Amino acid sequence: MPKQLLTHARPMEPEKIYQYLEDLAEKLGISIRYEDLSGSQCMAKSGLCRIKGRYFYIMDTSRDLTEKIGLLAQCLGQMDLEGIYVVPAIRELLERSRPHYPR
Repeated sequence: MPKQLLTHARPMEPEKIYQYLEDLAEKLGISIRYEDLSGSQCMAKSGLCRIKGRYFYIMDTSRDLTEKIGLLAQCLGQMDLEGIYVVPAIRELLERSRPHYPR
């Protein structure tokens, strides 16, 4: 795994990136739950769900840090971030992680 994730803004350590993503999820009202899904019959890698009106992101603990960053960035990149300050390197990561659909 590379020591730093290179962005146009500044290189950041993966641990710091993941911490920013966790903090952003919290600001958006998303609780992150960590579960080992490796031995389950569940086909999901991780994902967002809503239970009784609350949002939870279930993160598979068996994934490495790079995968966790990618999975969480894909989820958060689809959220409405208007009015929420996001450091430029993380905003860039979120924009790159958004799914791009053909027109």
